[in-house]
Amino acid sequence: MPNEDFLGKSLRKIAKGAGIGFVGTLIGMTFGFFSRMIIARFLGASDYGLISLGFGMMTVVVGISMIGLPIGIQRYVSYYKGKGDDGRIKGTILGALRLSFPISLIFAFLIFFNADWISVIFFNEVTLIPVLRIFSIAIPFYVLALVFIYVTIGFQDMRYSVYVNDIFQNVFKLVAIVFFVGLGFGVIGAAWGWVLAIILMPFLAFYFLEKRVFPILKTKVKAISMERKLFTFSFPLIFAGLAGIIYGWTDTFMLGYFSTASDVGIYNAALPTAKLLSVFLGSFGVIFMPVISELYSKNAIEDLRKTYIVVTKWIFSLVLPVFLLMVLFSEWILGIMFGEEYIVGSTSLCILAFGYLIICIIGPASEVLQTYGKTKILMWCSFFGALLNFGLNYLLIPLYGIKGAAIATGISIALISVLHLLFVYKIANIQPFRKTFFKPLFASLVSVLVVYGITKYIIGISVFTLVGMFFVFLILYFVLLLFLKSFEEEDLMIMMVIDQRLGTKSDWISRIIKKFL
Repeated sequence: MPNEDFLGKSLRKIAKGAGIGFVGTLIGMTFGFFSRMIIARFLGASDYGLISLGFGMMTVVVGISMIGLPIGIQRYVSYYKGKGDDGRIKGTILGALRLSFPISLIFAFLIFFNADWISVIFFNEVTLIPVLRIFSIAIPFYVLALVFIYVTIGFQDMRYSVYVNDIFQNVFKLVAIVFFVGLGFGVIGAAWGWVLAIILMPFLAFYFLEKRVFPILKTKVKAISMERKLFTFSFPLIFAGLAGIIYGWTDTFMLGYFSTASDVGIYNAALPTAKLLSVFLGSFGVIFMPVISELYSKNAIEDLRKTYIVVTKWIFSLVLPVFLLMVLFSEWILGIMFGEEYIVGSTSLCILAFGYLIICIIGPASEVLQTYGKTKILMWCSFFGALLNFGLNYLLIPLYGIKGAAIATGISIALISVLHLLFVYKIANIQPFRKTFFKPLFASLVSVLVVYGITKYIIGISVFTLVGMFFVFLILYFVLLLFLKSFEEEDLMIMMVIDQRLGTKSDWISRIIKKFL
């Protein structure tokens, strides 16, 4: 096994967090997609577009209400955890609540009582009014839930984020949407099903925080005020967050402004499908930030660098073949999941998928910048990306519709990630890429092209053949990785720790890999 000085406890924590994070995120995305599929199939592209606009408006306002706090919460909780300072941990939690919750209430009231103006004047959709009002109710509840969830992540425990955000929210949302839509409540029922799941989230999140992680109410620890420090750190991230919101939702909102709710619905079938690629980055990245923050607090820079390299290699190896499959089978993916009406979005899916591929293969560079306290760099990069995204969407959507939105968003998100990587190299002299990355690249290309050729030209494409050939692809990809000697000792450590965390058994895989080291 690898030397503890190489990976140490940091890689073990990331492996544990990534294992449960990946499974939880996969479960959450699966149920979340079922919710979208039900709305898209049974209510049509137009009503699905209304739900997308309502959810988008809620997400934007929640992001503004959090005023850059998520990163600050994770950083200070994990930092003072490393220092053993419970007073400042409690102060960070209470400070985050005092800063974010009142803002969320103000925005919720503003949207609720101005939904008619927003819907008619900006989106020219009268039927959007009740949907916006329903989603506005969820804003303060979502903010509370996020504060509690980010605290548990700061303690480097991914379980409760998975339980609340990935599993509970998405399962309850699916059940509620099926119930209300099945009873004939249409788009209003779908909106309420979505919102009820969010309303219940903070109660469950607080239970886990209080009972399992860090008690706030039943404790004698005196909170040390952290509001000023938390706000000072997060202040640049407020603008970075606003810019992120702009280039995260400009495409959807501008489609609503320039085009129709139906186009919004089709685009929002392609967009979340492309975002599936980010499940790999998210699974590793969400626990990567607290871990490297703790390493940075202990001045373990070499461990930080090596951890960054290993994590990026795993993300690269996992996301690249999935991207290739998504591009080659884009029409069938959208047709199977959402229906024939949405196949016209296949080109947009390919464009967006390429943008998310760039984000993933670069690795969690933004987390490294956050750890080094370079939040102003993130702010200016986000500003640049937001302006570029706004300008490209403004120019391209009137000309090319949903394809124009995809091009604008794909270019913007890819360029921002490249800028993050360049700044990481300049500031920390760290870049995660090694020559060994060519091995999974070659294995991905060969295995995907073989499976695509067999599926399209020999056995034909259907739901069953796609599922079956996916398992064939996994076997072929794994075999090629073995013969190319792509695995290293630290990969075995990650597999072992994930096994311990999830209770799985992959000893036989480890024995096979050892023969090819």
